[in-house]
Amino acid sequence: MALELDELYSEKALLQKDFDELRKNIGQAESNLNQMKANLNAVNGAIQQTNKIINMFEQGGGAKSKVKKNEKI
Repeated sequence: MALELDELYSEKALLQKDFDELRKNIGQAESNLNQMKANLNAVNGAIQQTNKIINMFEQGGGAKSKVKKNEKI
């Protein structure tokens, strides 16, 4: 059985298709990862701001809280 040039071109086309698909998937995964990191940073900022406000209330620097410290809402 002899290997034909057309068979090689056909195999190359399949490999190129797989390569391009994988590259596209990696790009999408990187984009998703960057978005998740941005969301993580935003949530962390909200946590820090909330901690700051809690500390202000606990130190008496802010307005008096209507909810007691251990009271569930």
